[in-house]
Amino acid sequence: MNRYVKNIQTLLIAVLVILLLQRNCSGPIEPTERIIRDTIVEYVTIEKEYPVYVPKIKYITKVSIDTFTTPIDTSAILADYYAIRTYEDTQELDSLDLTITDTVSQNQILGRKIAYNFTYPRKTIKETIIINKRELYVGLGMAGNADQINYFGGEMVYKDKKNKAFGLGVGINQDLVPIISARLFWKLGK
Repeated sequence: MNRYVKNIQTLLIAVLVILLLQRNCSGPIEPTERIIRDTIVEYVTIEKEYPVYVPKIKYITKVSIDTFTTPIDTSAILADYYAIRTYEDTQELDSLDLTITDTVSQNQILGRKIAYNFTYPRKTIKETIIINKRELYVGLGMAGNADQINYFGGEMVYKDKKNKAFGLGVGINQDLVPIISARLFWKLGK
């Protein structure tokens, strides 16, 4: 009877080794990687100011007035004529702020300045790729039932880049006889 148990044990171990070898020889498996994407939106403002220029006269319209109904103050007219006025017009168009500054005196545009601020978003996409790395774990293992402990010892598990884990352990049984254990693990799912 003892001889049959040893043969069954040997047969089970042989079948287990064949299954493990078939599982390992299925071809190369690419290591899985985890990609973390982070989008950063940065607003860049371009400020530009053009130099002052004096526009040319395109046309002149003359109005003839023969009589005035109200009294005229000549000094007030001359003070108003020689006064220098600055007009500023700001237009906000979406991401463009346009400012036009005109200087007017003696019925002429003395100068014009155009300045703008243009703001546009600039996207930066950062990718962090994390590839599975090799890992080594060390721990203790115990096996048995409610009445006795069949195995107690130290174990070591190695995980490779393909998410397979290999274990090796050394311990003792209840009779203090040394036992060597080997394990092989596969990741289920993704």
